Amino acid sequence: MIKDYPNDSELGYKLRELYMINKDNLDTIKVETENVKIFESPDKGKTVYVRMFGEDISQRKLVTK
Repeated sequence: MIKDYPNDSELGYKLRELYMINKDNLDTIKVETENVKIFESPDKGKTVYVRMFGEDISQRKLVTK
């Protein structure tokens, strides 16, 4: 979107427009993702972390090293 709307004002307008169009879907998305786990590996699989979808990265837990 940044490439399509390089002007901050235009970008802000587009983001607000998309939010208003999709705000009714936010509750559905929250329910559908409340038990989804995200597995991450910063070193191509040597170390694996897990966190819940939408949770801050600082909350991730070490799975294996």
